Amino acid sequence: MNIQQMEYYAEVCRYQNVTKAAAALHMSQSTLSLSMKNIEQETGLNLFRHVGRNIQLTGDGEALLHEVENMLKQVKRFEASVREIAKKHNRLQIAVPSQIATIILPMLLGEFQQLHPEIELEITEPAGGAALDMVEREEVDLAFVHDAEGRPNLTLRKLSEWPICLCVPKCHPLAKASSVTLAETVQFPLVLLSRNFILTRQVLAHFERKKLQPRVLHYSPNLSTVWNTVQQGIALSILTGNGILPESGLAAVPIAGLSQKGFIVTKKGRQIYADERCLIDFIKHKFTGLQQ
Repeated sequence: MNIQQMEYYAEVCRYQNVTKAAAALHMSQSTLSLSMKNIEQETGLNLFRHVGRNIQLTGDGEALLHEVENMLKQVKRFEASVREIAKKHNRLQIAVPSQIATIILPMLLGEFQQLHPEIELEITEPAGGAALDMVEREEVDLAFVHDAEGRPNLTLRKLSEWPICLCVPKCHPLAKASSVTLAETVQFPLVLLSRNFILTRQVLAHFERKKLQPRVLHYSPNLSTVWNTVQQGIALSILTGNGILPESGLAAVPIAGLSQKGFIVTKKGRQIYADERCLIDFIKHKFTGLQQ
């Protein structure tokens, strides 16, 4: 007997009537009757006596019911234990690099936490490449990153695509430009995010392909340092468009032909828990709304 057969048998014994038991189980009487006959054949026992439209349990039927009830109690205890184990996954570990954090973190710490206060978020802000490494090593449950191709062990769910921009003070002559070329950026001193950022590696690769020599004054691991340096007019920067907030006093001027995609990243082949699915669905829904 499998668990489903045991549950059917216990229900028939409770009602002592196949028709009523079938209605309670939301199945046809003929299917339930066939299931009871199969149980008798499998066990080699006569389990029921028919009394009018009702049935009575034989001695063997009573003995089997006792064993079935004990087994179903053990199944319920097992299911309860599994639920307790699953509760430990109400704590999600997330890696969010600083640029994409400017748009993701307000969503997570604001609306998502209000909707799901039972889910604890542990958030780190490494560079993009380090965030991908953390997902591969299963040190975090998931990451939000820009461009993550070339990682066969990871599953990517695309969120959006943003232009790569020249970041300038709003008073700068280029602030109102609709776009600039990569060649135009080499006229200005630059402060870039550290070389371990995916964006910086991509930008430097573009410079190299175009045989351009940028004037990089400094590579900083902190987005706030980059913003401050640009605000003070010391240098310009190259950032993903979503990493430049309107209230920062800075302008984002798209660089022609350059863009970055945003992804939710998980480890390939790893089970996605219910709380992770909840967060992934929430963020995907939010980004769908932003693009409409």
